[in-house]
Order: sequence, then C-alpha cells, then structure tokens
Amino acid sequence: MRILHTADWHLGHTLRGHSRHAEHAHFLRWLVATVVEREVDALLLAGDVFDSANPPAPAWRLWFGFLGELKRARPSLQVVVIAGNHDSAARLEAPQDLLAAFDVRIVGAIARGADGRLGVDDLLVPLRGRDGAVAAWCAAIPFLRSSDVLALVPPPLPADAPPPAGLPAAGDFVLPRPVVDAPTVAEGDPLLDGMRTLHAELFAAARARRLPGQALVALAHGYLVGGALSELSERKVLGGNQHALPLDLFPDECAYVALGHLHRPQQLAGREHVRYSGSPIPLSMPEREHAHHVVFVDLAGERLQKVWSLRVPRLVPLVRVPERGALAPDAALAAIDALPPRDPSHDDELRPLVEVAVRLEQPAPGIGERIAQRIADRDVRLVRVEVELTGDGAPAGALPRGTELTSLSPEQVFARRYARDHRGEVPPALLAAFRQLLDEVEHGGGT
Repeated sequence: MRILHTADWHLGHTLRGHSRHAEHAHFLRWLVATVVEREVDALLLAGDVFDSANPPAPAWRLWFGFLGELKRARPSLQVVVIAGNHDSAARLEAPQDLLAAFDVRIVGAIARGADGRLGVDDLLVPLRGRDGAVAAWCAAIPFLRSSDVLALVPPPLPADAPPPAGLPAAGDFVLPRPVVDAPTVAEGDPLLDGMRTLHAELFAAARARRLPGQALVALAHGYLVGGALSELSERKVLGGNQHALPLDLFPDECAYVALGHLHRPQQLAGREHVRYSGSPIPLSMPEREHAHHVVFVDLAGERLQKVWSLRVPRLVPLVRVPERGALAPDAALAAIDALPPRDPSHDDELRPLVEVAVRLEQPAPGIGERIAQRIADRDVRLVRVEVELTGDGAPAGALPRGTELTSLSPEQVFARRYARDHRGEVPPALLAAFRQLLDEVEHGGGT
C-alpha cells in the first residue's frame, strides 16, 4: 500500500498580519491532485492542522472543503489525523462522527476508561490496502501536554490493596500499577516515564492485533531527540525542548514513524523510516531557505519498501533584502526602489512577502517608517524590518574590575550604552541633545 505523510499545515496562519489563505488553498488543491495522480491509499496528517486552538471561519471552510473534495476525487482513500500542539483536541474531534462517513479518523486526545484501560480502540486504526484487506495498523498518538501525560499514568495503590475491578483477561497487556512502597516515576523524569508507559501499552495492544504480513505504522506529534528546529515558528512542547522525546519510544517493528511538529523535512538519526515531513509552506522568514515536501511511504507486507518525497510548489515568494547580511539605510532604500512597482491588478495575497535587514552604525530614527513608505509603492508586502546593530554588544553595566557604576557620570554611562549598539564615538549632535536633556532633568530646564 502507499501512504502519504504530511503535517503542520497551520491553516489560518498569518505572517505579521499577512494572510496565508491563498497559499494554503493552493497547497490543498495540489494535494488532492497529487493523491489521485500517485494513487495514495492512506493520508496521515501528523498534527497542527490549524494555527490556533480557535481557528477562523475561513480556515474551517478550507479544512472541510478539502476533505469533501478528497473524498470525491479518491473515494477509497483513508485519512488519519492527530491533534498537534497548536490544535484544540476537542474542536478537532467534534465532527468525528460525521467525518467517519468520509473515512476520516481524527484522534485529538487519549484517555483511560473507568477500568483503567487505555482507549486503544481510538488509537489503533486499521489501514486497508487496495484489495480491501487490512494491510497495516496505524498507532495514532496526538500531542500530549505535560498534564495529559501525568494523568495517563495509573496512580499507585497500597501494597495490600485488591486488584481493581475490570482487569483485562489473561494475555491482555496491562502495565502494573506501582504500589506505594515501589520506586515512583518521581525518581526519574515523570514526563518521559509517562510517555514510556503510554507507548509501551499502546504498542503492546498493536502487537496483539496485528496479523503476520500486516505493517505497523506510528503517527505522532512532538519534538524528538536529534530533530533540527526552525526559527521563529515552532513552540517548545512537553515542558520545553529539554524534554525531547527519545527515539526508542517507537519499537523496531515500526515500518514507518510519521512525525509532526518540526517544520524542516528531515529523517532522524539516519533512520530512513523515522521522519518529519515538515510544513507545506514556510511559516517564518527563515523557513524560506529550505524546501517543503510531502512524504510517500510504500509498504510491502509488513516491511518498508520505499520512502520518497515530493516538493510542494510555492505560490508566494518570500524575499529577504539583502539575501544575506544587512544593508546601510541608504542602500536598503535603494534596494527597495529596485523592486517591481506596485501593480493594482495583482491579487494582494499573491504578492511576495519581504523582510528588509538594515545595519545601523549610528541611530536612524524613523528608518522603519521610511522603509514601510517606500515598500508601499512596490509590488510586495512588508513582513518586518530587521535591525542589525554594529556596536561591541557588551552590556552597558559591564565595568572593569574595581569600577562601580556610581563612579561614572551620566554622560559616561550614555557613551557606554551607545558603544554597545553602534560603532564609533557618539555623534556631536546626539551628544549635545543628551546634554540638553540631562540639564533639563537635573535643573528643571529653568522653569
């Protein structure tokens, strides 16, 4: 069978106030055509369907419209979706009963029943091959916040307590609940111990259901050890990125591990079968520098046959002026003037997004406003002005040994602060303005 792995769509995303709706709509149209052209059997979406927990109405319309078009174009396709850290699990799962008719399974949360059993029926999804038979099992693990993880760990029982009612029959997998005299997860890392508990129980249930020749696939959202972060657009998860999850949470018998959260497409630790698909569009300016893909997974029986990726076409260019480094203010303004002039016939959402980097050797009040005014006449949209300072970067309060701040005059403190940000001496006009301001503060300006 053939699986398509994608993640981190972030429908409803804006980049410094600029809508990405047209880009997402373009991607979804392309994805439907690709699923049909490449004869995909199952689509796995590894979280962050939306950019926020309360997506705007246009984002919901994109989502439901896509699912409807996908069903019409490829009726046999199965879709499995998990919630990411940007999603609201409850909102994502709300239409589950309706979407089940479209062969869409959404897993937003994980829970234990009153008997203490993990709800594995919701987490283990059979994937059918082209002959209609189950070809693989997908273990779908949505993003879990720290409180979610800890809540899934069975609480300790007294050593002499009777077994809880409703224990599974012999041969079923149950993690032993620790007694009060036993070491607790607090002796290690409770978050990682909780994740290990969950994964161990889920994959044991998957082994019990798999038949010979059926593959095991994992679908998860989080930060795994060895993953390369993108700048500016990825939230730290599970108590911060210091809680990077270990790869051994996923057993060796997994033919493929489809991951979401990191926006840069990558395989982990040289393992071809453990991958982040990355986001389909760049979600921050630094992400413009790497390609964006969807990943195809071909399974033969219970083994991985082939993994390959297809680049997502980019609708809207992201541009940095200059491409590397920064320009002096006059050079930056000249570079903006060289951009194509504004064409009123162009769709605003299709105009390139641009970031301008300016190097300031001395203060340049109003440079951001001047750049914005020049940009307004160009056929681009301004994302931000990045300011690069040229000083030594030393904290203004870092004094030579034995020197106290109180021993410096206000003018000396001002000069040290200027040197932190700018090259050279304080310009005479700026120094004169500071002295006038200081005189007014100290003497009331003569009033």
